[in-house]
Amino acid sequence: MKKILIILIAVISIAIIAFLGWYFILRDSSIPVGATLRNVLPFGSGDNTPQSTTNNPQPTTDIGDQQTMTTSNMFHISDIPVAGAVVFEKEDQTVVRYVDRATGHIYEADLKTLAKTKITNQTLPKIYEAYFRADGNAVLLRSLKDNSDVVENLSLALTPPQGTSTDALYAVSSTALRGDISAVAVGSGNALFYALRDTTSIITSAFNGASARTIFTAPFTDWRLAAAGNSLVVYTKASVNIPGYAYTLNISNGAFTKILGPLNGLIVIPNTAGNRVLYSYVEDNKAKLFAKNLTNNTFSEILPVTLAEKCVWSIRKTGILFCAAPVDAPGVGEPDNWYRGATHFSDRIWLFDINTDIAQVLIEPNQSLGIDIDMVEPKLSSNEDYLVFINKTDLSLWALRLEAF
Repeated sequence: MKKILIILIAVISIAIIAFLGWYFILRDSSIPVGATLRNVLPFGSGDNTPQSTTNNPQPTTDIGDQQTMTTSNMFHISDIPVAGAVVFEKEDQTVVRYVDRATGHIYEADLKTLAKTKITNQTLPKIYEAYFRADGNAVLLRSLKDNSDVVENLSLALTPPQGTSTDALYAVSSTALRGDISAVAVGSGNALFYALRDTTSIITSAFNGASARTIFTAPFTDWRLAAAGNSLVVYTKASVNIPGYAYTLNISNGAFTKILGPLNGLIVIPNTAGNRVLYSYVEDNKAKLFAKNLTNNTFSEILPVTLAEKCVWSIRKTGILFCAAPVDAPGVGEPDNWYRGATHFSDRIWLFDINTDIAQVLIEPNQSLGIDIDMVEPKLSSNEDYLVFINKTDLSLWALRLEAF
């Protein structure tokens, strides 16, 4: 018995030595040993460095005229749940500023180095929504008061530390926005838009609530808002069982013009110029996705289908969309079940070009990283070299580095 054990140990030792010799002698000599070792682990070194996906085969799809494209990196920015984020340029660096949902602390992350800095430490617990101004130096925080259903809206102005200061914390001044706010949209510059249930009005103001004025009043109050050039797109909250309508609202003269509807489950995302909208809806228990050119009243169907709010329009290239589309198309009862949190999706991230009717898969996170991403609140950096988004499943914050397209 002892002799057999000795022989078994010797055989195993020889096998291990042979494997290691093969691995390090025959491996690609251009790859450092440290990197080679990391590559045999399922998620590299296990730290927060970006995870490369360039060597992972992307899915071959069979949906219309499509191409498959591989991106470089998709990586965590924050593991902790976030209430909202903004991506912008700061001193020639692309940074993301975000709000910790539990504490209200604001952090900043450099997307190249992933260095993170806490810039405020004022504790404001249980922030469930955060809307940043485009430059990141103002933010509207929404929270529930004392575990009730009363929503509090607090606007913060953030002032950076003096150039000679070693303290990274920003000075914070706060202003409470009054009224029962049901929907919010961030405009260009310092503009903020919000709908009030108590006065059934849509308001525009500065980010701190100054210079507020009413631009529209109607008996209906369950609006959703999206900034679109010199206008707002105003549409009814989506439900599979209720016909939805969408309108443009001229900020200057209050003109209210219907653009879509009646369509059940209607969700609308305008481009920045305000001349195109992406919209999803439900017909015969099937989700559909279209883009509409508001200038010439033409339509483009987009496949695979997703919910419109999982998409963001390119500013740099007309007719380009970045979207997350579920591997399995939205089923019966959507988007209601998804809004309630009863269902979650596992998304692929796509680039859609409605000018050429070509769709490209950028990444399938489940295949490449072994995780399910249910993308919400997608945002592009100004150079459109990063796509930043929240994973609705756990409210973690992610970024995808985009290759040229």
